[in-house]
Amino acid sequence: MLSMPSIIEKKRDGIELSNEDFLFICEKIETIPREQLGAFLMACQINGLTNKETTDLTLAMLNSGKKIPKETNRVDKHSTGGVGDKMSIILAPALRACGAVVPMLAGRGLAHTGGTIDKLESIPGFNTGLLLEEMATNPCFISRQTEEIAPADKILYSIRDITGTVPQIGLITASIISKKAAEGLEKLVLDVKCGKAAFMKNHNEAKALAKSMVATGNSLGMKVTAQITEMNNPIGKMLGNSHEIVECIQCLKNEGPKDTMELVYSQANSLGYDIREVIKNGKALDEFKSMCIRQGVTHDTVEKLVSDPWSVLKRSPIKTEIVSSTSGFLNSIDAYEVGMILCELGAGRTGSSQKINHGVGCKLTKNIGDFVEQGEILLEFDSDYEISEDFLESIRSAVIISDKVPEIKSRIIEIIS
Repeated sequence: MLSMPSIIEKKRDGIELSNEDFLFICEKIETIPREQLGAFLMACQINGLTNKETTDLTLAMLNSGKKIPKETNRVDKHSTGGVGDKMSIILAPALRACGAVVPMLAGRGLAHTGGTIDKLESIPGFNTGLLLEEMATNPCFISRQTEEIAPADKILYSIRDITGTVPQIGLITASIISKKAAEGLEKLVLDVKCGKAAFMKNHNEAKALAKSMVATGNSLGMKVTAQITEMNNPIGKMLGNSHEIVECIQCLKNEGPKDTMELVYSQANSLGYDIREVIKNGKALDEFKSMCIRQGVTHDTVEKLVSDPWSVLKRSPIKTEIVSSTSGFLNSIDAYEVGMILCELGAGRTGSSQKINHGVGCKLTKNIGDFVEQGEILLEFDSDYEISEDFLESIRSAVIISDKVPEIKSRIIEIIS
């Protein structure tokens, strides 16, 4: 007779689990003792999951909840998270302006990585908690996962977070792809970050995750492409929640940083859309305004947001300028260090507190490769209180200036499909 102890024993002994095993777990997940789920996840972490097991788990998690009906031209993007990663907020309305249907489920920030949902909630009135019925009839939205979509994933993820089983590639794949498949997608592009400020620190780890997600997504009937991208230096020039909304509007006005737009254009291309024209002619910006209004922002607030973002967005009052202690070429800015400092200042979550300060942020005043003079401003921080000397020293150490001109490479390391 099938039971949780028998499933744990099979996985403990390295025996491949069946589709029935995963269905048992996901169907009974509300009543299975948490220590048994923890033991199951640890057995997966130690012995791994085969491609078939990963697909079977993904299907079981997908079928544990409700789904949006599949539709032609329904596309989405998912990122594994980074510092300055604001591409979803630019990409979604631009894709809609090209005729795509975009049902984007996004997440909150975790530690040094910013979250799309947190950024959007810095816009007064923006509702990130759409109901499933609202999602089904909305041509372009960015919202949180509902209780109805892949509920087994929510429970398993909460246990992974406290049992040292977050890094397992099969479990990551099932968690991400089950939610994306529930959106009824035709195509999906994945941005798998790689580097100091990424979940996957090296290329081999990132490639293994990318290949796993592409294979699993394709097996479920989606056309999936993964882009492995560099996450050593921050993306764009504005970091923090309100700050990144400001930069998103600049991007939608065709005034965005090159590295940010390189990623946005490439992601759109992978989904079969060239968004350059709708960025240039303002149609993408119009779709952003429409998306905001559909998700609860008043017409007046949207118009002010687009014309003068800081008139409606919160910005912390104390400005701290970080200047160069020497002359030379800006070689790198440690995205992890900057992200952690922003988190500690209130832009992200630390410990048990779920509150964040949307007004805390940072502006980079120089690009990698620029020559800077001693005393020139490199970064500007906005905070609610004076930044301590320890933090200032950490910020300074995150910036590398050299007499050598750095090689400027594309952020896109590899594309897997």
